[in-house]
Amino acid sequence: MTSSVKPGVTGRHLPANSGERLPVVGLLTLSGAMFISMATEFLPSGLIPQISADFGRSASDVGNMVTVFALTVILTAAPLAILTRRIPRKTMVLISFALIGAGNVVLVLAPSFEFLLGARILGAVGHGAFWTVVAAYPAYLVRPTQLAKAMAITAAGGSVAGVIGTPMGNALGQIFGWRSAFAVLAGLVIVFMLLMVWMLPAVHPHGADTKPPKTGPVGRDKGILAILIISVLILMVVSAQISFGTYTVVWLLDVVNLAPAGVPVILFVSGIASAVGVAVTGAFYRKFPTGMFLASLATQVGILCAIPVAATMNSQIPVWILITVMGAVFGGIPVMLQTRMMQSASVGARNVAAALQTTAFNVGIGGGAFMGGAVIDHLSLTVLPFWAAICMCVALIAAVIWEIYIKRRPKKPGKKEKEAIDGVHE
Repeated sequence: MTSSVKPGVTGRHLPANSGERLPVVGLLTLSGAMFISMATEFLPSGLIPQISADFGRSASDVGNMVTVFALTVILTAAPLAILTRRIPRKTMVLISFALIGAGNVVLVLAPSFEFLLGARILGAVGHGAFWTVVAAYPAYLVRPTQLAKAMAITAAGGSVAGVIGTPMGNALGQIFGWRSAFAVLAGLVIVFMLLMVWMLPAVHPHGADTKPPKTGPVGRDKGILAILIISVLILMVVSAQISFGTYTVVWLLDVVNLAPAGVPVILFVSGIASAVGVAVTGAFYRKFPTGMFLASLATQVGILCAIPVAATMNSQIPVWILITVMGAVFGGIPVMLQTRMMQSASVGARNVAAALQTTAFNVGIGGGAFMGGAVIDHLSLTVLPFWAAICMCVALIAAVIWEIYIKRRPKKPGKKEKEAIDGVHE
């Protein structure tokens, strides 16, 4: 397969297919910015007691800081992606990241709880716009055959945020007050803004070629069906996992009778395992895309079914092992879904694909947490893993049907279309 980019192209915009070497420094810089963005989203959940005491609000009121954030992302991500599709991608990364930083600054200075919610809305607008760009950014920088590795590098930022971001923020909040945690994030935004200006390669909204691709409206794009299906799969898989994941700590304490001191340890171990899963996915997904994805979903179903059984045993070791393995397996699933999304989307539809992907993840997170709470209220905490397993099984069945459809449908792409989707079904 020859590149569609003319040899020797240089200048402001890095050719997406220029050589085999990964732009590791740029990808790592982007990964660090993703860490800050994800830490900003979830940090309030670890600081609820301090914020509640400071403003005299209930825990549920403070919890709305997370709800308002997710809802804002859901409502604004796709429209912003469409409105800003002609703005250079690096410029959009910097603008949206600056909004995240501004939201954190307002949080630090907020005199009232209402200002806190306003700051969260501001930060969420930046977060949604940021992810609609960065989700697609690696696809502009590397060959399709390198996309899984590039996605794994950038996804590591989100994984690290889950492992150390929230615990460190919580520790800062307990020692120096909750405002200090957001002040540190605001400072890190400035640092990584400078790093991205310097180290992040610039790309054009349409990839290496500065001319827009000759395509019709996004709704007529040949890849729109795949984009929509993958968005639905993201929603199904994430909501299934989050329905249990949101209440994992409660389940460990009340069902497994795990000592409170063991909770942060098992979560840290699971987080490390998740980062390992991301690395393994980056190394092997290109070789076994369909097999790895379906096997991962099937493994999750098995683990979610086995965890309640393990909880009835005299030893807690099986639960520790299963939680750790679950973290490792699920760590790679979002990378696979994001990689498949960018491989399936044509160049002209990447910004919309990234927006729908971001929206699907946030709907899955919010919907999964709601479903898990409903199961606990109307059934019981003990059956929650089984509910998550059923939902994950439905997602697995949907994924199998989609893979069968992909393999059976006729493929007659033109030359330009082949270059745009090269590597999707290797």
